[in-house]
Amino acid sequence: MFLKEVEPYIVIAQQEWKLNLGSNARNLAVEFSKTRPVMYVNPAIDIKTSLLSVNTAAGRKRLHIALGLYPNTIQVADNLWVHTPSSVNISINWLKQVTLYNMLNKSNAKRFFKSLKKAIDELGWQTNKCVVFNDSQMFTGLYTKEYLQPLLNFYYIRDNLIEHPYFKFHGSRIEPKTIQHADSVFANSSYLAEYARKHHSLSIDIGQGCELEIYDAKKHYTLPDQYKSIPHPRIGYIGFLTGERLDIALLEELAMKKPEWHFVFIGPEEIMFQQSRLHAMKNVHFLGAKKPEDLPAYMQHLDVCLNPQLINPLTVGNYPRKIDEYLAMGKPTVATDTPAMQMFLPHVHLAKGVSGYISAIEAALNEQSAAGASEAISFAKAHTWQACVEKIYQTQKQLLHV
Repeated sequence: MFLKEVEPYIVIAQQEWKLNLGSNARNLAVEFSKTRPVMYVNPAIDIKTSLLSVNTAAGRKRLHIALGLYPNTIQVADNLWVHTPSSVNISINWLKQVTLYNMLNKSNAKRFFKSLKKAIDELGWQTNKCVVFNDSQMFTGLYTKEYLQPLLNFYYIRDNLIEHPYFKFHGSRIEPKTIQHADSVFANSSYLAEYARKHHSLSIDIGQGCELEIYDAKKHYTLPDQYKSIPHPRIGYIGFLTGERLDIALLEELAMKKPEWHFVFIGPEEIMFQQSRLHAMKNVHFLGAKKPEDLPAYMQHLDVCLNPQLINPLTVGNYPRKIDEYLAMGKPTVATDTPAMQMFLPHVHLAKGVSGYISAIEAALNEQSAAGASEAISFAKAHTWQACVEKIYQTQKQLLHV
């Protein structure tokens, strides 16, 4: 099915489509494709990455596509195509000389958009009738209007990337310019929308979509075998365990001060967690990574769910998708008090510091009312990709005066 009556969307993504990680850009592309043709654009490969991966079959194929030796636009679903740029970027992030960096960045962007424009033409679309939705590709995105000239150019922020070491040096000066060049900016939290509003007045918090179909609070899930040796109360976190985003020191203090509570961690660990004191504590249990379809059972049999976020410039504006998952299962939830978490009140307990967390967990352990759980479930279930996309379409209509 091909829909000619609406504007095609070009989603310029940070992540490869094939990773299938449920990234925001991929989720939004799928939602866009329900009403219009969509092209999801993989990031261009760079010379450094090519050299590091050339000895693998996937790396060689990726390089061959970049060199134009294989087809680089494939249809993956109704109204949805994936384009892999037939270009290889010069690796330039290490350059500190701004003039030289700017020149090479513009050269990278020119090759990227040349490949993209060719793909658009091959599908029979008209570039000036396409809407670009740029998933924080700030460096390439600076030249969208110059090299592509789309109908509209949208920029999307779902992480405070300029605080990440890779993006910080050049991104802190380039992202504001990319934002200014956009027709509108969208963010998945009020904090990030406020940041964008400093550079563009039409910066809108569209919220966050979540895939909550598998989380059914009314269903009874069998107790996982790993839980049978873990007493109540079980206080748990489910997700990637990284010291860059989670407060390990806080968790260590909580586990020491409350030995009668059992702390359960479910998910893959990076090195900072592996080396933490948590592994030596008898009331701390690391259960490893699980299949997505198994997570509701592990979640249901926790007494309290946690999001012990570390507050730093990288995380302070993040929308924590796991909170929606916890609430969709009707679980009492305690999380670090950040600006992005305010929208979840009164359905969560917010806390700061060890004493604040102890008080919040104690409150969460009190029996939750059926009405309170029902309201939390309804609140979480309202956070859909459809709701996000409807806000984008409303802005598009406003800009096009239709």
